[in-house]
Amino acid sequence: MITEDEFRESLMTTIDMQLKQVFGKTATMIIYNYLQTAHSLQREEIPEKLQVFTDGLNSFLSSGAMVVEKVILESVYCKFGHEFQTKEGYRLPDYIDELKAELKESQPTSRK
Repeated sequence: MITEDEFRESLMTTIDMQLKQVFGKTATMIIYNYLQTAHSLQREEIPEKLQVFTDGLNSFLSSGAMVVEKVILESVYCKFGHEFQTKEGYRLPDYIDELKAELKESQPTSRK
């Protein structure tokens, strides 16, 4: 059973790890700085503001943003034991909302 806080922390860790793997540490810091400056998005706020993160990545990386999103999503889904499958019209926030719903459904409910 995973809590909302644990999910957010795991998501942020995965985003950070994947950005560093794709771009390296210095370029990742440039991306975070851009998100903070141009979109008023602090690194720690990313899990709660995924749409702002997606919009910021898109404005910074243009068409490359979708590739980065896919790398992040594949890693997040794998971390939670789910298989990532692309869906037309979906972006990172849509997939994360769906994954959270799936995780919630799969958790055993406690009986009183």
